[in-house]
Amino acid sequence: MPLIMVGQNLQDRYGELVANADFDISQRTEAEVGAILQHLTNQNDVMLEILRRVEGLERDRASR
Repeated sequence: MPLIMVGQNLQDRYGELVANADFDISQRTEAEVGAILQHLTNQNDVMLEILRRVEGLERDRASR
């Protein structure tokens, strides 16, 4: 009987370690996704500003 309990304790401990590792990976992934989304948002802002400038130049050129 004690041998079975030791095995169960080992399985429980292993399960906890796996759960902790999964949680850590999920947290890191969430942080990376957030950073990527912020980077994409910044790129969109820059691209919109470039588009506004190009459109302004085209209007200036057309009005000459």
